[in-house]
Order: sequence, then C-alpha cells, then structure tokens
Amino acid sequence: MIRKILVGIDFSEHSKKTLKYAIQLANKFSADITLVHSYTLPLVNFETGYIPPVEDMQKEAEAEMNALLNQFSGYRFNTIIKMGFAAEVILEVAEEQGFDLIVVGIVGQGFIKEKLIGSTAYDLSRESKIPVLIIPKDAEYSDIKKVAFACDFHKDLSKSDLYLKVMNIVQYLGAELEVVSVVGSEKDIDVKFAEDYLYFEQKMEGIPHQHFFVTHNKASEGILEYIKVRKCDWLIISPLKHTLFERLFKESVTKEIVFHSPVPVLTIHE
Repeated sequence: MIRKILVGIDFSEHSKKTLKYAIQLANKFSADITLVHSYTLPLVNFETGYIPPVEDMQKEAEAEMNALLNQFSGYRFNTIIKMGFAAEVILEVAEEQGFDLIVVGIVGQGFIKEKLIGSTAYDLSRESKIPVLIIPKDAEYSDIKKVAFACDFHKDLSKSDLYLKVMNIVQYLGAELEVVSVVGSEKDIDVKFAEDYLYFEQKMEGIPHQHFFVTHNKASEGILEYIKVRKCDWLIISPLKHTLFERLFKESVTKEIVFHSPVPVLTIHE
C-alpha cells in the first residue's frame, strides 16, 4: 500500500512538473505527500575568506518553498528542508519516517550531466531500499494501464521476493504486466535458457502477464525501444544483480535506462 509519498524538490520547473505528477499519483492512492528540499554550502572564496551564513541559506530555501506552496495553494503538503547532499537527505528522511515511495525528476542527457556529475535520481535508484519513481522531463501523468518489467528468468528467484513486489505493485495500479527479457542473439536461447524460463513462469503462475523477448546486442537500447513500441506507461527495473542480464548490471547501462527512458522508471530492490 502506498500511503506516504516523498517528493524531492529543487524548485526547478521540472521538479514542479514532477510534483504535479506525484499529486495525480497521490490522488489515485489516497496518499499524503511530503516535499523535501536540501541545500549545500557553495564553494568558499578563500581569497576573500567569505563563508555564506547557513541561516541565510535556510531562510532562502524556506522562502522558495513558501513560493512553491503558493503555486499549489489548493493542496496540502508537509515540508522538510535540510542541509546536505540531495540523495543523502532524501534517503535519510524516507527511511526515518517510513515513506512508501520516493518520487524525483530527472533532466539532462548531456555528457556532463550523465557521465561526470551523475544524478540524484540515479544515486537513489542504486541506494534506496524504498521504491523510487523517476519522472523524465517530458512525462505527463496519464492512467497507468501497462507496466513493463525488465527481467531475467533465473533460478535465484527461489531466494528473491522481487517478483512478488512487482506483482503487488502492478495489481495495486490495476495495470497490465509485460515482462521483457533481452537476448543478444538466437544463440543465447538454449536448453539452460529454456529451463530457466520455465522456472520463471512457474514462479509467475497466477500473475496475469505477457512475456516478450527482444533481440538486441545492447540491453538498455533493446528495453528502451521496447517500451516505446509497446507504449508502456511505466518501466520497472532493479539495479541489483539477478533481475537483468549481466551486461545490464553494468553501471553505465543501468544509468542509460534511468537517463533516457521516455516514461517513468520505478526502481525496486530485492
């Protein structure tokens, strides 16, 4: 059940769009929303010896939060403002206060943002034990009718509750489930492959779903092309091993999915 949603806010236009998406989701789930904003001290100019007062930064953040609340005057939110790095603050708040879902936006697909700086959303997708919903720049809320789950079928499912989490989420949404698996070529489909697939289907028995296989030499591109063609509303992935093919476990590939998905990405861990 989703009753408490934590939304990361940096006061950018995209974070406001992310909040609008979260509001629609909260209405669907009858959930409460808490807004969290973090700030860090800017680089100090050691030549002048100037250190910005923390109190001033707190007040500035509070003023921006109040301005945001005025823009959404028809809604009621709890608010939290803390000093610290965004991902760390969001994780700390989410775990301490028992949130069911974290919602954050993601922007930028350029070299600097993606390859060097990274992203709060990406950091959360790797570290958060709480499900994280990542909203891309151009995503607009609509009824969630079809959810894709990028998954490998493997016998480690006997030690995992991931498929149960996916089942619960999809049923809670009232959506169709499509399981997508990427293979490099037809040579990957052998007896062992078939055995693992049958084992996976046994674990998924009773969960209405369709299973699709995509042939592509790059797993992330295969999945991204799939959700575009199939017009999926959400994509579920797990950044941990055991849920995507091994080449998808590489940090760069997982990051490509998070940064380039045209639809919201829900990351969940085992």
